[in-house]
Amino acid sequence: MYRIDKPIVAAVRLDESATEVLRQAVEMARHYQVKLHVCHVLPDLLSVRPLFPHLQLENALRLAEFEAAARGALYSRVAAFVDPDGDDCELLVECGTAHSAILRAAERIGAGLIVVGHGSPGQMLSGTPERVVRYAHCPVLVARPAAGGCVLAATDFSDPATPAVEAAASEAKRRARDLVIIHAIDIVRSVLAPDATMPDLPPIDLLDEVRQASRERLDSYVAQFTAQGNILTHGPAETAILEATKSLPADLVVVGTHGRTGLGRLALGSVAEAVVREAGCSTLVVRLNS
Repeated sequence: MYRIDKPIVAAVRLDESATEVLRQAVEMARHYQVKLHVCHVLPDLLSVRPLFPHLQLENALRLAEFEAAARGALYSRVAAFVDPDGDDCELLVECGTAHSAILRAAERIGAGLIVVGHGSPGQMLSGTPERVVRYAHCPVLVARPAAGGCVLAATDFSDPATPAVEAAASEAKRRARDLVIIHAIDIVRSVLAPDATMPDLPPIDLLDEVRQASRERLDSYVAQFTAQGNILTHGPAETAILEATKSLPADLVVVGTHGRTGLGRLALGSVAEAVVREAGCSTLVVRLNS
């Protein structure tokens, strides 16, 4: 069964998005009884300027001031949820590009989960969550305000994808929500043809076999994970998942990714990033076994 047994890193901006990140991160840290590290990233003001050493010194002084101010503001925000001076919490102020600094902190700490925000409604955070999802070596929770619905688990039925469904089942139980499992049959994407713009579709009887096999496999997942609902649909997975999060609605959607770059990430990697970018609810991205 899915569980977190390593520290949680909550990466926050000093704006309204921090509230939901901290709320969910604190709840999970308490549930799994792991330490919480709250991280805020400052821009890197100490870039090397060999021709202007006086600017280097000036930037160093400014950085010290910014860091002190940021730590104070961070302390105040965290104090609304947990004792910042307690043994189970630590504040981190990092410098650099947002996603790189978050990932460095997570690696240094040996994090079991990264929690990031995705801005206020209608506002995204400059692609930072997608980049964290792409390169993180642990699960990533992109926190958005609670929608009050179910937990939606997306699966392609492969054995490596099972951890994502296990994580969804665990979160459904922790959140006291119904679990719904979704599978999208994407015939066009799965069929390789000489002309990728006009793929050859398989015969109707084969399509019926695929649908029947998918239905049987989905029913077995429902039984295995004691899900309260299931969705079998057709078309691109990301479209099906996003539509389901709205229609159900979903409080959390759980997807898997291999986190690869290049051609290797065009399947699950691109699906996870599309869901992270466009879903109106929180998204938990689970690193899959290769």
